[in-house]
Amino acid sequence: MSQVQASESGSAASQDRALGRNARTGIAIALVATLSGFAGLGYEIVWTRMLAVSLGHELVAVLGVISALFGGLALGSLLLGRAIAGSRRPAAWYAGLELVIGAWALVLIVATPLVGDLVPALVPVDASALRQWSVAFALPFVLLLPATLAMGATLPALEAVLAPRLASGAAVGHVYAANTLGAVAGTLATAFLIIPALGLSATLVLCAVLNAVCAAAMLAVARDSASAPAARSIRAPANRLALLPVLAPLFLTGLLGIGYEVLTVRVLSQILENTIYTFAVLLACYLAGTALGAALYARWRSVRGEPGEGVVGLLVTITALACLAGAALLGASGQILATLKAALPVTVAGRLSAELAIATVAFLPPTMAMGALFTALAQRASDRLGGVGPGLAANTLGAALAPMLFGPVLLPLMGAKYAFALLAAAYVLALPLRSRAALAGGGLTLAATLALVLAPISLRFVQVPEGGTLEWHRDGVMAAVSVVRNSAGDRHLQVNNHFRMGGSASMRSDHRQAHIPLLLHPNPHSALFLGLGTGATLSAAGDHPGLKVEGVELVPEVVESFPYFERAPPRLAGNPDIRIHVADARRFVRAGTSPYDVIVADLYHPSVDGSGALYAREHFAAIRDRLAPDGLFCQWLPLHQLDIETLKVIVHTFLDVFPDTTAWLAQFSVETPLVALVGRRAPAAYPADWVERRVRDRSLATGLKAVDLDGSFALFGLHLAGPAELAAFAGNAPLNTDDRPVVTASAPGTAYAASERPADRLVALLQSLHPAPETLLAGADPATQARLSAYWKARDGYIGIGARALAAKGPRDVIGTLAPQLIELVRISPDFDAAYAPVLAMARQLAVTDPSGARRLLEALDRANPTRSDARRLLAQLPPA
Repeated sequence: MSQVQASESGSAASQDRALGRNARTGIAIALVATLSGFAGLGYEIVWTRMLAVSLGHELVAVLGVISALFGGLALGSLLLGRAIAGSRRPAAWYAGLELVIGAWALVLIVATPLVGDLVPALVPVDASALRQWSVAFALPFVLLLPATLAMGATLPALEAVLAPRLASGAAVGHVYAANTLGAVAGTLATAFLIIPALGLSATLVLCAVLNAVCAAAMLAVARDSASAPAARSIRAPANRLALLPVLAPLFLTGLLGIGYEVLTVRVLSQILENTIYTFAVLLACYLAGTALGAALYARWRSVRGEPGEGVVGLLVTITALACLAGAALLGASGQILATLKAALPVTVAGRLSAELAIATVAFLPPTMAMGALFTALAQRASDRLGGVGPGLAANTLGAALAPMLFGPVLLPLMGAKYAFALLAAAYVLALPLRSRAALAGGGLTLAATLALVLAPISLRFVQVPEGGTLEWHRDGVMAAVSVVRNSAGDRHLQVNNHFRMGGSASMRSDHRQAHIPLLLHPNPHSALFLGLGTGATLSAAGDHPGLKVEGVELVPEVVESFPYFERAPPRLAGNPDIRIHVADARRFVRAGTSPYDVIVADLYHPSVDGSGALYAREHFAAIRDRLAPDGLFCQWLPLHQLDIETLKVIVHTFLDVFPDTTAWLAQFSVETPLVALVGRRAPAAYPADWVERRVRDRSLATGLKAVDLDGSFALFGLHLAGPAELAAFAGNAPLNTDDRPVVTASAPGTAYAASERPADRLVALLQSLHPAPETLLAGADPATQARLSAYWKARDGYIGIGARALAAKGPRDVIGTLAPQLIELVRISPDFDAAYAPVLAMARQLAVTDPSGARRLLEALDRANPTRSDARRLLAQLPPA
């Protein structure tokens, strides 16, 4: 072999080794990018949960964290991207950035609660919407800035490490795809596994460890690779206006891409369950689509080379049309979801699969186009400017502004449908309008946009009953709120098409939710109601003379709907004793200083993302601190939306703050059973004639009689358990805290696939509780205690009868089947009017067709309770036997 041949052979072998080494390095860098993306989205989810406690709503925190995250990314790319691109040691840069991210994440474990304590001062009670939103966006930006700024420079660093080692030079797509794929895994693993198992702080520690692993891995890759590649040349145009055609499309696509996400999540919140898992699935689908689009484009470019403007223009057009198609499909998402639910099993996996399918329909095609478009634009900017930093900064700056523009502004202003149309039309501005093809793409986009505007597609999902009408609707930032009237003329309030409140059927329960806790206080002068619904419960509090009442409602559109529900006095509008605040309940409690005699918390659906924080120990403790020395706090619980295990968690958490807690029923409903936990600073017991002594006002007595609360036995008969019974029931259930959101993680199981009916859940609860009359009644004689025990026994039997009748969908012979059972309950407790009154009504009905049967029924009823004369009076009206 000649020296030339040997030299060529050696050179070829050396090149093969270098190519192999670069390939291995590329794979290693892709794995690091994947791991970094995993940690990055883990941080986003945890920071959102931590800040939601301070900012007041899960969606507000989502918008604030997204904006802060992208704002920091933009700043990091802008400030550090060019320096990293021109450095001979981008791997060292990357390692340092990862360590900064992890270190600041550890600082935030302590700093976030401390900063959260400042929010009540920054956003005082009744602060303007502008001030609230300003804090919601500014606070996360400042708090997270050290970490997000470092995050913004990691992608330029990865691209700078990888680009010299790729034959095609197209590193952006590879790094972006790997990073985003890791983000998908991080989103799902954090929400479904890590937070439920470890809690928020431990999840931050785990993510910080991943940052350290990424740093060490990158340094190892750089050490094992060939000598450091030469620094890339940085080309800064003398005329900065020349940057505009390169960076403006990236800014616009970032703005519109996140805008599409914000709008789609809000629309889907009307039909999906809105649990922590719902939002994780939606985010994962969004990220998976962008990763897939970036990977496909990177693969295409490695074969075809740098694209021309025609390809970029085509990608812009495809993205705009995909967004329009996604918006159109959202109009049918309700029917699609119903079909999927009917086809899939009624399990958590089945329901989540249905939500995943909807998320895929809404997100995958548009986000694949967005991922490919971003990669094309970012790679073009990197090739022309010597690094991806400036392009990434422009894109993430647009993304940072999107939550501010599309959330609080465009959605309430013009509604989701027109906001989607505006978004799609705006893509035309990103077209390189120097070719006929681009002009044609712009024309096609505008024509399709006009078609969406004119199409009979509605993105409002409101259940209007047959014969009913939609009277009022508002698309708010946090929820879509509707007032619907049924064929009987009853109005109902619907929030996000899920929660139906109001109407004559719920009026009795709504009023009792105010009267029960107020009656348990000896002489309340001030009361606070957290969560208002239709305002009926707050209105009932106005029956209590001399009571100053304040109400707090988070969603402003709910307060706007109150005039539709003011048919029953006392009216809320113009009542000097009732004051309403639009604010977050947690922030309101912490911001105020004046004590309250009674605080009543509404029914919070425990599975809805964010509601779990209202059952947290920290919130209960803040409420305790706002109570007067003899004050009490009543937390209503929707047992029809709450499984027994989650109920145990809430009871244990409540007892940890209020050791002297009692439990009460709202009424004897088996379809929508409501349970109250009533906590005090000190134990309390009552005389047997408490209500008779307590109620002196005639109008209050009239209001109580209307809802069957006009006697002591009617009130005490609702008692379920005292502190000892509740402690035994809760057992060793974990505490629900801000750091360990057990309710947020466990409650969605009931929303997705309830394993038992609410009636069965109530019966099981009654069987596990054994209240003692002597702990409730102060100094009552044994006969009175025995009467109350008998009342509770009859009550439990009555609920059991209702549960069995509901399961059997009602007996065929209602009178023949139910009447004997109810008469037996009257025999057990002559005080139990809930069984006496239905039998009396049955007898009146039977008297029309079967007087002798009615007589037998009335005689049996009179024998069961001879102290009442109603049965005898009706007997006297019947014809002789």
